[in-house]
Amino acid sequence: MNWKHVMIVFKKELKDIVRDRKTLFTSIILPIFLMPLLFLLIGGGTEKMSEEMTTDITVALTADSYSEAAQWFLKESLETQDEDITIIEPVADPWEAINSKQAKLVVSLDRDFKKKLEALEAFTLKVYYDGSLSRSGGAVGSLMSAIDKLNEGIAVKRLEAMGINPQILTPVLVETENISRTGDGNILLMMVLPMLIAMLVAVGGIPAATDLVAGEKERMTFEPLLATRPSRMSILMGKYLTINLFSFASVIATLTGMLLAFFINPDALSMGMGEIGGFNLDTGTVILCIAVTILLGMTFSGIQLAISTYARSFKEGQTYLSLLMFVVIIPAYATMMVMPNDIQLYMYLIPVLNTISAFKLVLGGLTNYTGLILAMVTSLVYVVLSLLTAAAMFRNEKYLFRS
Repeated sequence: MNWKHVMIVFKKELKDIVRDRKTLFTSIILPIFLMPLLFLLIGGGTEKMSEEMTTDITVALTADSYSEAAQWFLKESLETQDEDITIIEPVADPWEAINSKQAKLVVSLDRDFKKKLEALEAFTLKVYYDGSLSRSGGAVGSLMSAIDKLNEGIAVKRLEAMGINPQILTPVLVETENISRTGDGNILLMMVLPMLIAMLVAVGGIPAATDLVAGEKERMTFEPLLATRPSRMSILMGKYLTINLFSFASVIATLTGMLLAFFINPDALSMGMGEIGGFNLDTGTVILCIAVTILLGMTFSGIQLAISTYARSFKEGQTYLSLLMFVVIIPAYATMMVMPNDIQLYMYLIPVLNTISAFKLVLGGLTNYTGLILAMVTSLVYVVLSLLTAAAMFRNEKYLFRS
């Protein structure tokens, strides 16, 4: 293998990809503009849905349980417990009222609730909601919280009337303190970003890989290329470097789009779950994480090159390489909910999972040098194996000129 020849092939393939405006636009340019739009729309929609569930909670009495005393009781008790709760006029049909947006929740009281309240007896307050509507189902929590405060207030008054210290009801005083070293919004980022990066690194080179061998076979330019001075291994390495470059370029384009979304609206990436930030970055962890990610891309570039070499035509190459996406998507989604503290050692040994695990560590402010070094060593083995497979395809004319 001659590295001068490798660079000649690399430059030649790079020029061909740059000339292909469709591939360049869909894989590099489009993500820069699409990602901000995607995150802004999803983030804005999630934030709006969360606001609908927790603010402007309209509550109506059922017509059959309505009385001036019941209406007054709800206004004096629930509205004072939560300023977002508003008691409106009674309704005849709870389902119709909720689905027509007349009310988010409907309640009914015992007809004799006032007598029970005065006699220090319990009475029933029934809450009607529609679980299929987020604005109704999500509002139940706020109403129940207000009812809990109401119960506590009534209990305190009754105890005071009996000359009993109300503190007897709360023998344990609870204090909470958030000792997280990262922002609350990082949770969603830890779920989405590692998965997204691993998937992009693994499949980002597919458009280039499909065209570089299978496409050349179809255009009848592959055999003339093999007849030139560069050896087959030089040609293979030139194409391999091109796929790697294209793969990482697509990742950088997507991350640039996400960064633009963050600058436009910082809440877009966290989707209203809190602020992003407070990263406790360890230099060694970051370096190993980047190294593992690069090695993952190199592994899949070799696999993609081997598959493209095996394919008879561009269409067949697309079919085979599209199946490769499932190999990446399944483990990526399977570990989406895994948090940094839950990562098992075996996950550092498996391609895709090792990159996801590494990024989760970085975003979670944790360090696991044993796992990361294992990930890097095994990734190097996978890179060598993928290149050996691609080289075997290039040496064997049975696969190289399959018809």
